[in-house]
Amino acid sequence: MSPFLPILMAGSAALYTLAAVAHVFYMFRRDFDLVARWSTRAAWLVQTLGLIALLMHTGRAPVHTLFEFAFFFTWLMMTNYIAIEVLRDNQAAGSFLMPVIAAVQIVCVALPKPAPERMAAEFPISLIGWHIGVTMLGYGFFFASFVAGALYLLQERNLRLKRWGPVYYRVPSLETLDIWGGRFVYIGFPLLTIGMLSGLFFAHVTWTTFWQADLKVIFTMAVWLVYGGYLLMRKLWGWGGRKAAWWSVAGVVGLLINYFVVNLLSSLHRYGV
Repeated sequence: MSPFLPILMAGSAALYTLAAVAHVFYMFRRDFDLVARWSTRAAWLVQTLGLIALLMHTGRAPVHTLFEFAFFFTWLMMTNYIAIEVLRDNQAAGSFLMPVIAAVQIVCVALPKPAPERMAAEFPISLIGWHIGVTMLGYGFFFASFVAGALYLLQERNLRLKRWGPVYYRVPSLETLDIWGGRFVYIGFPLLTIGMLSGLFFAHVTWTTFWQADLKVIFTMAVWLVYGGYLLMRKLWGWGGRKAAWWSVAGVVGLLINYFVVNLLSSLHRYGV
């Protein structure tokens, strides 16, 4: 393994932790905005260098192990967040997203790293694109819905308790958060559906069967049903607001359990080390 990769990983985890703390303080004190902004960008830069080092070390798409997936997925999330933060000049979402990213980065430091003898096992490029890649994009939109839902719950609590402090003025309106929370799921759900269908196709090609009663498959279908139920309730009964926000939060908790708990118990979909 490249000697720089562990250093870059530890550095990005430390900087994301600093960014998470700064974003929490930013919600209450405006003078933390520069620390929050630049610590986030520094963390992303160090993580980008770490991702480059990982690609040079493995010579493959960073999706073959749990460590690779988590490291790459958080990089994608942070790239999107920084782009939105620059365009909208609003760091409120970082107060909920950054602690999650920091926690995942800390877990990445402890996860087993790819060993040289495992590098020869490559997934077909079509599998990486249609099953893993599309599913990752869907999960990204679900995480965006989680952030909108968490901000909605915070803003709704401020209104209920009539707290007109700094947090109230930094968080977008309830209507805006509810609309975008629903839009993110509307985009993420079909992406997850395509990812699952492509997984069934590759299962048929690889194992000559469309179904394997694996715990990861079953739990992923449960997550799919959760988000399908969210859209059904929203479309048919106009369900939104507080209930929809809690549903989005619960959905992402299910995703995290799926990849950091169920993955370890799965015999078929378990990532390599």
